[in-house]
Amino acid sequence: MSVRLRQKKGHLYLDTYERGKRSWEALHLTVPKDAAGRREVMALAEEYRRKREMQLFAQRHALTDPVKNKMKLIDFAEEKAKGYDKAAHLPKSIKYLKPYASETLLADVDERFVDGYRAYLLEQKTLGATSARHYLDAFRALMAQAVRERLIEVNPAKNVRTIKIKEAKRPFLTVDEIQALFNTPITGETLAEDCKRAFLLSCFTGLRLGDLKTLTWGDIQREPEPAISKIMNKTGEIITIPLVPSAWRILDDKQLHRRDELVFPALAKSTSEYKPLDRWRKTAGIDKKFGWHAARHSFAMMSLDVSGDIYAVSRLLGHSDIKITTAYLHFMDARKRQILDALPDIDTQEKGEALKFKAAE
Repeated sequence: MSVRLRQKKGHLYLDTYERGKRSWEALHLTVPKDAAGRREVMALAEEYRRKREMQLFAQRHALTDPVKNKMKLIDFAEEKAKGYDKAAHLPKSIKYLKPYASETLLADVDERFVDGYRAYLLEQKTLGATSARHYLDAFRALMAQAVRERLIEVNPAKNVRTIKIKEAKRPFLTVDEIQALFNTPITGETLAEDCKRAFLLSCFTGLRLGDLKTLTWGDIQREPEPAISKIMNKTGEIITIPLVPSAWRILDDKQLHRRDELVFPALAKSTSEYKPLDRWRKTAGIDKKFGWHAARHSFAMMSLDVSGDIYAVSRLLGHSDIKITTAYLHFMDARKRQILDALPDIDTQEKGEALKFKAAE
């Protein structure tokens, strides 16, 4: 293993030889003609050479990187966040991590620091417990990545307590309520009509609001059977959802469209898509309050109700873990209890006595 400084036409390079392979790395440094400037640039180049040599030595002997673990935590977090969609938990957590750890070095992050970050997240009035938990989990994953890259030796967040959250109520609509919404005209501009069609489509596909906003006509296939096939914004995974007749009728406007054309252009540009939804709900005579995610919950509940196949429903919803889908089973059990409690009561006293008599015989 060797790392040498080379000069070519006044420019400096690192000439690295490692495990039988040779590589060149430009330092983007030019050697000045004056002696003082030359000494300064050569000293800087030598420092780069020394650091690269230390890194290669650490990699060969499975040690932590002696250079990169001196970088700031926030710099490492922002670098990794670039590989995620902006709606993912890590990029969204940066606004909270930055003020808490603006000057903290990656090498200085320990369990006490993570405990403090956990408490800091819970103190934020603009942050719910669910989001706080997601952001802490994202930080835990970030530290695991730092271990894999040999920037730190152990994950300081590994043993930090997770943030417990109460099981949230998941409002969903019955078939009758969905029918009432379908039959109710929605008044207003183009956004209102987009909201109606998109919400109803979600009731039969389970698409999230973010995916509805980015849905293009190119994501919709007609052959061999109608289906939506698109990359989910939240996970980056491709999901394919067959379109039942109701969903197809909501989508099919009998028009020709470009593949890159948005299905719901007004919705895609909107930041006030909840207002038309609430007006529509009231006009339809539905008392329960619900948001966009209620359509996805309704799809999950209807699918489980008719199939009972939690694995198939999990795939349709695009869940990364079956445990996420099992949360719906609790609501199914509660619904079954309501149905049983609503059954009429009859007088069984005589039947009970007859059974006792037969048993005695």
